[in-house]
Amino acid sequence: MLKRRLLLSLPALLPTAALAAFPDRVVTIVNGFAAGGSSDIAARIAAPRISQALGQTVVVENRPGAGGTLALNYIKRLAPDGHTVVIADPSSLVIAPLVNPNVAINPLEDFTPLSIWGTTPMVLVVAPDHPARDVAGLLAWLRANPGRASYASSGIGSTPQLATELFLQKAPAGVPPVTHVTYRGGSQMLEAVMKQETGFGFSVLSSAAGHLRGGTLRALAVSGPRRAASLPGVPTMAEAGFPDFDLITWYMLLGPPGMAPELQQAWSRAMANTLKDAPTAARLTESGLDPAEPSSPADAAAYLRAESARYAAIVAAAGDRLRS
Repeated sequence: MLKRRLLLSLPALLPTAALAAFPDRVVTIVNGFAAGGSSDIAARIAAPRISQALGQTVVVENRPGAGGTLALNYIKRLAPDGHTVVIADPSSLVIAPLVNPNVAINPLEDFTPLSIWGTTPMVLVVAPDHPARDVAGLLAWLRANPGRASYASSGIGSTPQLATELFLQKAPAGVPPVTHVTYRGGSQMLEAVMKQETGFGFSVLSSAAGHLRGGTLRALAVSGPRRAASLPGVPTMAEAGFPDFDLITWYMLLGPPGMAPELQQAWSRAMANTLKDAPTAARLTESGLDPAEPSSPADAAAYLRAESARYAAIVAAAGDRLRS
């Protein structure tokens, strides 16, 4: 009887032992976009400090494709053992399922929110030799090039597309339709703008920051409610004549569904340790990302619910313009 009781109790003990050993092998942060994009930069800056906090090697794995949703579909099917997580943004996690019925992702059910990573405004950019020197100049250029002007984005339903469509919706009368050209990620999109394959585009600031410092792109305005600390001379869209234009992007760390509370807390503590580390925070800020205040899994889940509702309203108002 005693032996039977011990055998019956063994399954209950195994999860506790496994949790106590976490992490017992290499930890992977999956990024759904190509190397050099904003989420990739954020993950690679923070990975060494996360590794110190977890006491285990942390690697960043790029799984680009389908606007970031390929990585999310991969994560949602994994075992929830905490060893593989994903850094996600609103374009892949929230907007893509709203604009594309073929994207089988439910942001509120398919993942375990762990921590808010940070936020970044978007920046309206053109090539350095583009004739537009400011937003008014860009509007004049669009009027002068009916049927020929195009803009770049990192994919249908991406935050750059959403920002540009809002810009065109709010533009004064007389601005003609503009062709949307999609690219596989933020770095490819920016390269197209630099080469003037397309006329302009909105990019998350953390992706464009290096190009702006190097002079290979010119910033016309930022999309947030205030000027970016790294671009104090660049006006907001509101200052450039577009009131109530407030659209930022954010990054969140998520795991597969069903992660144990102990694993969630382990990741939350590791992220809090990372975001409070002054050198890491400084590097994130320099890249254009505003590091978030340390957040609990419950905080991250509440933020995701609120942002899902907000973007649903924006997409509904934009209609079919976000589907082409």
